[in-house]
Amino acid sequence: MKTPMQELIEQLKEQAQFIRDDDCAQDKFYRTGLRNAIKYAESMLEKEKDVMCQFQSDGQRTDFWVKYKDNDDCFDKTFNTKEK
Repeated sequence: MKTPMQELIEQLKEQAQFIRDDDCAQDKFYRTGLRNAIKYAESMLEKEKDVMCQFQSDGQRTDFWVKYKDNDDCFDKTFNTKEK
């Protein structure tokens, strides 16, 4: 099973492979952006691993599930995805 970040990297690489050196300047500029996005996503793999491991570790504690209503609540509070 691939992580979401690994899937994203794979999709970005697929997009970049269709742009050749003899394509127009806009396409080459787009390819540069894709390559930068790939590098950034690859640098985030370790952080993604750390977060997943921390959640797995936290999830084994009984007080963890007392603190959060469900997985969505845990995610939203951990990553501040919703306005308070």
